[in-house]
Amino acid sequence: MSWSGAAHRPRPGGHTPGLSSQLARQSVRAQHSRDLQVIDAYRERTKAESIASVLSLAVTTQHTLYATLGTAEFFEFALKNPHNIQHTVTIEIDNPELSVILDSQEWRYFKDAAGLHTPLEEDMFHLRGSLAPQLYLRPRETTHIPFKYQSFSMGRPAPVQASAELSSERGTDAGSPWKSSATFTKHAKVLFRASSGKLLAMLQLTVEPQPHVVDQIFRFYHPELTFLKKAIRLPPWHTLPGAPVGMPGEDLPIHVRCSDPNVLCEAQSVGPGEPRDVFLKVASGPSPETKDFFVIIYADRWLAVPVQTWQVCLHSLQRVDVSCVAGQLSRLSLVLRGTQRVRKVRAFASHPQELQTDPAGVFVLPPHGVQDLHVAVRPRRAGSRFIHLNLVDVDYHQLVASWLLCLSCHQPLISKAFEITMAVGEGKGVNKRITYTNPYPTRRTYHLYSDHPDLLQFKEDTFQVGGGETYTIGLRFVPGRRVGQEEILIYINDHEDKNEEAFCVKVIYQ
Repeated sequence: MSWSGAAHRPRPGGHTPGLSSQLARQSVRAQHSRDLQVIDAYRERTKAESIASVLSLAVTTQHTLYATLGTAEFFEFALKNPHNIQHTVTIEIDNPELSVILDSQEWRYFKDAAGLHTPLEEDMFHLRGSLAPQLYLRPRETTHIPFKYQSFSMGRPAPVQASAELSSERGTDAGSPWKSSATFTKHAKVLFRASSGKLLAMLQLTVEPQPHVVDQIFRFYHPELTFLKKAIRLPPWHTLPGAPVGMPGEDLPIHVRCSDPNVLCEAQSVGPGEPRDVFLKVASGPSPETKDFFVIIYADRWLAVPVQTWQVCLHSLQRVDVSCVAGQLSRLSLVLRGTQRVRKVRAFASHPQELQTDPAGVFVLPPHGVQDLHVAVRPRRAGSRFIHLNLVDVDYHQLVASWLLCLSCHQPLISKAFEITMAVGEGKGVNKRITYTNPYPTRRTYHLYSDHPDLLQFKEDTFQVGGGETYTIGLRFVPGRRVGQEEILIYINDHEDKNEEAFCVKVIYQ
C-alpha cells in the first residue's frame, strides 16, 4: 500500500502525466476546429468561382493555328444560341492580332480561297464605333462567325542588337542577339456574351508561329541617330513567284506592311506601266546598334498572302568625314571608351588595303577608360566612298564600336603621262623604265604606290636619290586578260608619305 501511494503522489509544482496528455488532446482538437473553419470559409468564397469555371469549360472550344509572318489565317466559328429566347451577342477578343471579318466582300474572298460553302450573311454585325461588334441570334439559331488571325510581329521585342556594354551586363549568352524569337506560343481568347452578361461560348486559340520565307535581304549601313530614306525598286510584277496571273502590263494593287510599327513604308508608282518602288523611312539608333525588321508585300487588297518578304538590317555607325588625296597617307584618331570590364579587342576594316589601324592586332581596352585608335587611310583612287571600321571583342565576339568613314578623295596633279601597248596574255608581262629627278638640293627617300597593284609592280617600292640627281624606276606590267585599255596611276611620296608627284600610264591591251 505504501508503494502504491508513493506512485500516485503528485509531484511538487507540476501536473500529473494524465492531465498533461488530456490538455494536449484538447489543444489539437481546437487547432483542427480552427483549420476546418478556415477551409470552410475558403470554400464558400471560391464556390461561385469554381462553379463558374466548371460551367465555362462546358462552353469552351479550343483550337490551334499554325501561322506564319504576314499570312492571314482564316477560320469560322459555329456559334449556337442554346436558349429559347433571342440574344444580342457581344464578341470580346483579348488579342489585337485576331479580328472578326466585318466586310462581307472580304469574308467571301476568304471563303472562296478556303473552299468553304457555309452560309454568308450580309451586314450580320452591328458596329458601335470602337466598341466590340455585336450580332443578333434567334432562339436555337446557329451561325458561322468569320475570324482572321494575322501577325506582323517577329515575336518577343528583341529585334535590336544591343551594344557590347549592355550585353556584358546580361551575361555571355546575350552575345547572340540574332537567336530566333518567333517560335514561342501565342494565345488568344474570344468571349461570346449575351446582353445579360451571361457567357454563351468561349474560344481559346493557341497560335504556333512557323518559320517564314525570306525572298531578299537588304543590309544598310547608316550614320547613327539619323533617318534612312530608301527607295527599293520592285522587279517586274509578273516575274515574282506567287503573283496573281494576269497580263504582263497589267497594274496590280500593291500593299506594303512592316513588322516594326516605327518604320514608315509605302508602295509608290510613277505611272501606268512604270516600275514601282517601295519607300522606307527608318530612324537609326546609337552606334553600334542594329535594327532588324521585315517588309511584307501583297498583291491583293485584303493582304491575305505575301508575294514578297524582305528582311532589312540597319547598322548604325559613327560617321567620320575624311578629306584626303589619292595615294597619300592621311592620319586621324578615333576615341575609344571602355565598357564596364576589361576587354580584348581588335579593329577590322572593310578595305584593309587602304586603311590600317594602330594598334594593328589584339589589344586591351581598360574599363571606363578613354584611349585613341590611330587610323591611317591611303585611298588608291579618287572619288567618294565609304569604309567600315568595326571594333570587336575577340573573346565574346561582340561589337564594341563601329564607324562609317566617308571619304572625299581628290586626285593629285598628274605631272607626266605615258602610253604603252601590250598584247593580251603576253607571257610573263612587260618591263619598262621611267625616270624621276629629285628637285631638292639634298638627298631624299621616296616611296612608290599604284592604284592598280594587280596590274603594275615596282622593282623597288622605296628608293633614295641625291639632290638634283635622276633615278630610274623599274616597272613590270602584268599581262591583261581582255582587250581594252586601263589608266594606271603611279604615286611618288616623300618620307612623310606626302605626294610629291603622280604619273599616269595608259596601257592599251590588244
